[in-house]
Amino acid sequence: MMLSQRVRLGILGAVAAATVVGSAGLAEAATAHAPATSPASPSANRDVGVPSEIDSSAPAIAPDGTRIWGLTALPFGGHPTRAKGMTQDGRALTTQSSIEVDILASGARLRSSVPSGSVIALAYPGQTAWGGCQIPGRDGWVWGWLTVQTSAGWRSGWMRHDLWSITQHTYPGGGSDPSSLPWC
Repeated sequence: MMLSQRVRLGILGAVAAATVVGSAGLAEAATAHAPATSPASPSANRDVGVPSEIDSSAPAIAPDGTRIWGLTALPFGGHPTRAKGMTQDGRALTTQSSIEVDILASGARLRSSVPSGSVIALAYPGQTAWGGCQIPGRDGWVWGWLTVQTSAGWRSGWMRHDLWSITQHTYPGGGSDPSSLPWC
């Protein structure tokens, strides 16, 4: 039996609609019982920028959630990066516990938060920089809480790990060098 062109198109349309509706239901059912997704794999693109994208008014969010605004006279704004001990009144015995780092890329973005916070500064090879601690980002990268010395003062924020490395000291009696920043 020969079906008319109009009937064949109608049947094909109904089959296509049923397939789309059925697939949507299966996709929703599969995601409802699927395990949590793992972080995205890291992008091969370097997180570098240009001066015009800097938002100097954005605060950096420190590992403990404290907001650090603008440039400061001290590295990390005098904010403790990892306290080695506490006094009886709860203050940190040390204000800094940081490790010297080298900036590896020109225009390395220093961000206010991980992984896509505002760009609050750019760093360049040769600038003095210190690392306080590191965290895993949900973007698949490890991010370091760094402070970078600029001509106007210190700026603290988060930088992707592929843009910095631990400075290896080779002076006599320098002791053992750390291989990574401590976890925040």
